[in-house]
Amino acid sequence: MAGTFLILRIWRNMDSYIKVSEDSLYINIENDVSNGNPAPDIQEFLNKIENKNVTVGVIGLGYSGLQIATALASSGISVTGIEFDREKVKKINRGVSYIENVSSETLGKLVETDRLYAVHDMAVLSELDVVIISDQIPSRHPLNKDISFMMALMEKIIASLEKPQLIIIDTVMVPGTTRDVLYPLFVEQKKSVNADFFLAVAPERTDPGNKKMSVSMIPRVVAGITKESRILASALLQHVTKQTVQVSSPLAAEMVKFFENSYRWVNSALVNEMMMMCNKLGISVWEVMHAVKSNPFDYFRYLPSPGYGVTSQYNEEPFELFWKKALSGLRYDILGKAIDINTYITRDFIVDMISELLNDQKKCLNGANILIVGIANKKDVGEWNESSAVEIIKVLINKKVNVYYHDPLISHVTIGKGHDTLSSIALNAEMLAWVDLTVILMDHSDINFETIVEHAPLILDTKNVTHGIKGDKKNIKVI
Repeated sequence: MAGTFLILRIWRNMDSYIKVSEDSLYINIENDVSNGNPAPDIQEFLNKIENKNVTVGVIGLGYSGLQIATALASSGISVTGIEFDREKVKKINRGVSYIENVSSETLGKLVETDRLYAVHDMAVLSELDVVIISDQIPSRHPLNKDISFMMALMEKIIASLEKPQLIIIDTVMVPGTTRDVLYPLFVEQKKSVNADFFLAVAPERTDPGNKKMSVSMIPRVVAGITKESRILASALLQHVTKQTVQVSSPLAAEMVKFFENSYRWVNSALVNEMMMMCNKLGISVWEVMHAVKSNPFDYFRYLPSPGYGVTSQYNEEPFELFWKKALSGLRYDILGKAIDINTYITRDFIVDMISELLNDQKKCLNGANILIVGIANKKDVGEWNESSAVEIIKVLINKKVNVYYHDPLISHVTIGKGHDTLSSIALNAEMLAWVDLTVILMDHSDINFETIVEHAPLILDTKNVTHGIKGDKKNIKVI
């Protein structure tokens, strides 16, 4: 009931934005856990942040984390990157970048000048003034992420507290996680907010694959478990981005990101449903989409996709209780249906189409040799978390298919509960001619699709990348 009241309270005040400066916005609601205690003197801490005299640790140097780390280091702040993948640690300390929005030249200069270095353990935590958590949370479902890793990580941070430390959560989480799951961990260990620690939320905002849109250009939504936490976090993030948008509570900040993701899920599901209809009617969804694009209003372009790499199984987690209580009696059918559609596309529609194409060639799915081209979660990005391709590979392996993959940006991937590792293979004429079916699931710029069209005997193209390529198209099925 308290959660419902909080949502209503925020809703009533949605029009209460006040512009503080060109660099910061905030909602004029105070909603923290300080229980009316006198605000501590945070001016000294604030001065250190503004004067760049703080030491910052960034946990998780993936697409968002590495950009944050390099932005802070470029501003003059000393940054330690904590990354559990030893290969990434080695690359960073050699000045070699593995994401497109951070150049090796920039990274190399920061490492050479001791502004940035990476480690693979958390022994440095107690030495830091600020800790930014940017690690990905394993996802079972958009409404139900597995945060056991995040809880264990936070417990390690709490155990290492030796001085007041600002902790900023950059990781995307289900609304209610910070307030109802993570903050209580500090309380259990008798740590006092505004004294032993400051806790803030600033969900990641990135556009993977867009080289023109760096983190410095994207406004960051910021909230704190207390007002002081929010102020400190906003001050630090202004060394990363041109603008911060301060909101009333971690719940509000988490809901902002959830809204943004939901918008994408719903629109993607709508387009995928149209794709299935077009496929059933025997017309090209890509032709329809191209014509729809001519509409000068009321249309934002989403493209058909192989869905998302999440399952539709709910699990009983502490934060799920928030949804059950706060949203009790409220219908959110659109979002649930969108998730179901995208999950169906991944686990059923694509796999059924693969089976049908093989059957047409008098071949069986069981024992077939299939090459997956592109397994990343987005074009020109070297990350595979929540990738639909990985989920499709899992389903195919369970059906006794011999699966191979090629992705120029992902050298290896871990599949399933057994943690089996697949490695990317070379894309050549011999391999393409040998496999029974080549399935294109991602349209990376560095993939030679002309070679695929020329040599593959059977192709399933989910990205319409074979359109316009000369060659025999009788062996190509485009969805």
